[in-house]
Amino acid sequence: MSAVVSVRRPRQGFTLVELLVVIAIIGILIALLLPAVQAAREAARRSQCTNNMKQLALAMHNYHDVYKIFPRSGYGGNDAGRPWNGWERFGANVPILPFVEQKALADQFVYDSTKAWSWYYNNPMQVKVTAFLCPSALPYRNVANTSDWNGPGSNYAWCSGSSVYTAWGANAEVFNGMFQVRIERTMAEVTDGLSQTAMVSEILSGDGNSSVAKYPFDVFYAQGGDSVYQAVVDKNFATAAELTTIGQACQNPAGERSNGGTLWAWYPHAQVLFNTAAPPNWQYPSCGGNCCPGGAHDWSWGIIPPRSLHPGGVNVGLGDGSVKFVSSTIDTLTFQRLGNAMDGQPVGQF
Repeated sequence: MSAVVSVRRPRQGFTLVELLVVIAIIGILIALLLPAVQAAREAARRSQCTNNMKQLALAMHNYHDVYKIFPRSGYGGNDAGRPWNGWERFGANVPILPFVEQKALADQFVYDSTKAWSWYYNNPMQVKVTAFLCPSALPYRNVANTSDWNGPGSNYAWCSGSSVYTAWGANAEVFNGMFQVRIERTMAEVTDGLSQTAMVSEILSGDGNSSVAKYPFDVFYAQGGDSVYQAVVDKNFATAAELTTIGQACQNPAGERSNGGTLWAWYPHAQVLFNTAAPPNWQYPSCGGNCCPGGAHDWSWGIIPPRSLHPGGVNVGLGDGSVKFVSSTIDTLTFQRLGNAMDGQPVGQF
């Protein structure tokens, strides 16, 4: 009886062609899945941003409930005997700190005559507060640099209205939004209705390079200075042609500032204030007048629209506390009316 002989065949591996095919398939799958993963991450970040904005709007409402008025953005200077310069002021975020669970930090801003402005700037103003930071914008914050008016990040700002004036640009009456540096406003003064008026939106932090102006992060200063703004016929409602003239005057800037959106506790435009003179994510740079104030932008004129890194638009918190995503393609006049709290005109669809 003959024995059965078992013959083992050598185990075969992948051929080079098979390996290349597998790698190609994996590459295709990754290419298909990556956009979906990125979209899911951005959706989560945008949701967090929306929640932040709702919390800020609620804090502002709670402040109004207690004090019967909204805060202005400009506490300090020589108010109440403070021996400070006119630009050494706190913004509208400071008064609402107790309403965003930051009471201990708020207490550090109580005026002490033994402390110079530099103490406030180098201490409480440099504390990072996550309530003022949009997760989609975090990689672009200009941080760890307290020189040249920088800070820990500021991605949300309050609406000064549709006027092309900024900060100290004119008397209080020319600012038609809910917030400004000179006076406080009440809910009753928002005659167009809280649900039809922008309260808060998004801004981007400067890129931190003070030698090269970078769109869309920095504030550029127009060739010709204030003259391009003075030529606007209706300062509350700049036309598309007038905005184009201003934008083109800023494309090759006379100067720039890269510290916008870095100091949540400071008072000016591009730090804690914006205007709706131009639509969100304006195709031209955020633009100031005569160059250059110490910050961005604490001077007289400017187009400082909301900006974000969310695809297609920005979150806007309305006066009633609701938050809507507003497209970058919104009609300019519609957006201007959304920021104007008292023009008596319907906003329309947005």
